[in-house]
Amino acid sequence: MKDSNFEKLQKLYEQGYRCIRYDDVKDEKMNIYLQNFDIEEKTKALEVLDFNEKVQVIDFINKNNLFK
Repeated sequence: MKDSNFEKLQKLYEQGYRCIRYDDVKDEKMNIYLQNFDIEEKTKALEVLDFNEKVQVIDFINKNNLFK
């Protein structure tokens, strides 16, 4: 079974990646940009289309924000 984008995001956080920015346009895809600060050159991006998954992703990012 293919991992959801939310599951991919969780795995990337476990590997040290953190969200550096996300773009969310209503009724369109959400782009999430991640960087591993232990490996400065390493970045990844995810796209989320499903509204419910967007809500789940934003909640996860906000709860795991580096700048609390």
